[in-house]
Amino acid sequence: MGILDLFGGKKNAEKAAAEAEKQEQENLARKLEAQKTAHADLSWPTVQPLNPIKVAEGEPDSMEDPITPERKDELGEMIYEAQLSPESVRFLPLQELLFVLTAQEFFNAKAPLENYQANHRVLYNELLNRVRDAEMIYVLYDDSTRYPFIDHGFANIYLEKERAEAAAEAFGHQFRKLTVRECKGESGEDSSSKRGFFDYLYYLGIERIIIDNGLYRAHFRRSEIVAPPNWADDKKTPPANPALAFAMLDFLEEVRWPVKYEKRMQVLQAKELRMLTLARLGHFIVPIQHEGPAEVMEDGRIRFNKDTKLKFPVMKNAEGQIFMPVFTDGVEFAKKFGKDGFEGGVFGFEDVLRFIQDKDGLVINPMGQNIMLPKDRLMALEAAARAAQEAKQAAASGKGDAQAPDQNAQASDQNAQTSPASSEDHVEKTEK
Repeated sequence: MGILDLFGGKKNAEKAAAEAEKQEQENLARKLEAQKTAHADLSWPTVQPLNPIKVAEGEPDSMEDPITPERKDELGEMIYEAQLSPESVRFLPLQELLFVLTAQEFFNAKAPLENYQANHRVLYNELLNRVRDAEMIYVLYDDSTRYPFIDHGFANIYLEKERAEAAAEAFGHQFRKLTVRECKGESGEDSSSKRGFFDYLYYLGIERIIIDNGLYRAHFRRSEIVAPPNWADDKKTPPANPALAFAMLDFLEEVRWPVKYEKRMQVLQAKELRMLTLARLGHFIVPIQHEGPAEVMEDGRIRFNKDTKLKFPVMKNAEGQIFMPVFTDGVEFAKKFGKDGFEGGVFGFEDVLRFIQDKDGLVINPMGQNIMLPKDRLMALEAAARAAQEAKQAAASGKGDAQAPDQNAQASDQNAQTSPASSEDHVEKTEK
C-alpha cells in the first residue's frame, strides 16, 4: 500500500465521519421539528389555583404569574434539549425551575419528549437539593389546630416568606385562617443528630408535600428528603402512630373549618370513622406510676401482676368529666409528662380500655390534637369491631356471608379518603 493510499483512506474516513455527523444533526432537527409540531396547539403553562375548591366570585384563588411570556419562550426551549445537565438548571430561580418542570410534564403528556425521564430527573433532583439544603423553610400552619395545614392530603411549604404569606392570604378566601411559620430545614452540622422539620412530619403522618402552591409548584414525598426514624439498634422501639396522627389532624381541620357544602356531614363521619378505627389499632404511651412488681418488655411495654398498684394522671373537661391522657409518640408525651415524674409505658388499645373503666374516657395528645373520646363511644367501637371479626371468622368457616364485612371495610376506606370539598363544591362560610 502506497503513501497516497494511506492519505486517501484517512480523507475518506474523515469524510464519512463528517457525513455521519451531518446525518445525525439532520435526524435531531427532524425529531425536534416533529416534537414541536405535535405540541403546536399547546400554550405555555400558567399558574394554577391553590386547589379545586371554588371561592366567591371575584375572589382570587391563585397568585400573579411571576414569569413573563417572553421569558417563558426562552425557558420553554429547555424541554426540547437532548440532554439537560445539572449545571444548566442550577442557577435558575425557583419559580423558573418549577416552570420548566411543569412545562416538561405538561408537554410530555400531550406527546412524548425525547429523553424525558433523564431530563425530568435532572430538574427534579435540583428541586429536591434546594429543599434539602434550605436553612429555613416557610410552612403554612392552620390556626385551628396549631399544626401544619393539610390541604387535600398535602402540607404546603415555601422557600420564600413573601410567597408563603401571599398563599396564606389566598387561602383566606376559602375561609382558612393560616399563619406562616419559619421552620429550620434539614441542613446544618448537627442535622444528623437533631430532629428537623421533615423528621417532625413523620410523626404527624404527613408524607405528601407541595412546594409553592398557588404558583408554579411541584409535589414530592417527605421520605425523599429524610428517611423515617431508624430504631434498628434500640430494642425499646418507641411507639409512633403517624397514620392516626394524620387522621386526627384531618378530622380536626374539617370540623373547625367554618363552611358548609353538600355532603359535608358524610365527609365528617367518614373522617371520624377512619380516626377511631386507627385509634383502636394503635399503641400508646401512657403516663404511669406503679408500686409493686413490673417487668419492662423489650418493646417498651410493661407487664404487671395482680399485686401491682397503678396510678394514672387524669384531666378534666369543662363539664368536669375525667379523662385519662395517652400519647401517640414521644414528641407528644414530652410536651406534658416527659419531666412530671411519670414514666411512659407502652400499651395497646385493649389495655387502655381497661385503664379507663372508672373514668369518663381518654384524651389523645392533650397538649396537641386534644382528641377527647368518651368511654361509651370507645366501648361501642370495640364491640362493633369484635362483632365484625366474629362474623368474618364465621363466614370463613362457611357459616355466613363472607363478602359483607370486606365490602363494608372497603367502603369505609373509600369514604375516609374523600377530600374536604370536591372540584364541584362551592364552599360558603357558616355563621357562628
